[in-house]
Formats: sequence, C-alpha cells, structure tokens
Amino acid sequence: MSDDFDDTDTFKLYRSSDPVTSAIGAHIVNTAQLKKIVYEMVKEAGRDGITPKEAEVKYERMTGKRVTGGTISGRPKDLETEGLIFYLGDKRDRSRVMRTTEWEGKLELYGDEVIDKRSNKNVDVQLTII
Repeated sequence: MSDDFDDTDTFKLYRSSDPVTSAIGAHIVNTAQLKKIVYEMVKEAGRDGITPKEAEVKYERMTGKRVTGGTISGRPKDLETEGLIFYLGDKRDRSRVMRTTEWEGKLELYGDEVIDKRSNKNVDVQLTII
C-alpha cells in the first residue's frame, strides 16, 4: 500500500446550500492527511476493527481537537471506495466496524460472533448484528 493518499475534490466536501464557513473549511482541510490517519487507525485495530465513532474519539485524544462535521466520519467512505477497508457486517455501539482489506476473506460473521477462518477461533469482540 502506498503512503500517498489523494485529497477529496473540494466540491464533494460541501453543498451549495451550506453556510459559507463550510466552503471555506472545504478549501482548508487536508483530506489526504485525514484519510491516512483514519487508515492507520483501522490498520492498528487489526482484526477487531474500529468504528467511525471510535476513530473520532481516538482522533480527539491524539490531537486534543474536537471533531466536527465529517472530519473523521467522512473518510471511511473514501477508503472503502479506494479498496483499502471493508465492512464485515458487525457493529459496535450501533456503528459499523471497519477493517483493512488485509482481513477480508479471513473473518466470517456467524450469528453474533466474528470467526477467524484461519484458526476457527472466535474473535473476542463485542458486537451487534445489523
């Protein structure tokens, strides 16, 4: 995987009906850096994965900055579109769990349990089924 992440097109970051501050923010934000940060969080979470809500909390703790709007929650869609993360179907705290594609095909969801297909062992994760 390359360390290069592309910036999201500015026009995709705000609506024409949004306040002017949204447009200004869209021109300032470094989405490539945010995607890289979120991807690294997902990668670090390993097979347990991480939810967008958990990633926001982790980002706030890392930076000391309050997360607003789609600062973090907007990046998973980009990463999924780019084929870097996937969703198995499990949830934590009503939020989908994301994992790097490194785990795709290695885990299965059976009822309310995530199974590691390589060892047939349960992955100890608390989850809620969609």
